[in-house]
Amino acid sequence: MGRIRRNSWANSVLGAYDVMVSEQELVHIHNRHATELQRIGMTAFDFVKFILDNYNAIYKGSGTSFLLVVKRPVLSSQAAIELTVISRKNQYQIKTATPVKTKQIVTKKALCEKQR
Repeated sequence: MGRIRRNSWANSVLGAYDVMVSEQELVHIHNRHATELQRIGMTAFDFVKFILDNYNAIYKGSGTSFLLVVKRPVLSSQAAIELTVISRKNQYQIKTATPVKTKQIVTKKALCEKQR
């Protein structure tokens, strides 16, 4: 799918690992968010790739996972993917991807954010 880049603002939180996503997970993302994806003209794969390329904040996800978030001034156009680390392979596995609203994110612990 891609690779988490070394970012000076995110190095303390994320390692530079490959990101894996299964076809089953892409189908799950499509099925859960078909309307939103259709509205923005993206496939599930394109949506996940967009977030990987453009995230500007990292939050604590559930358990040991991370939320990579594309934060934008327009609250309804934010998006996130949840990653878990597969440490024995030095990889991340995508658990889910979703359009999110600010009220969903503010309940999570912020780990770091790119300064504008």
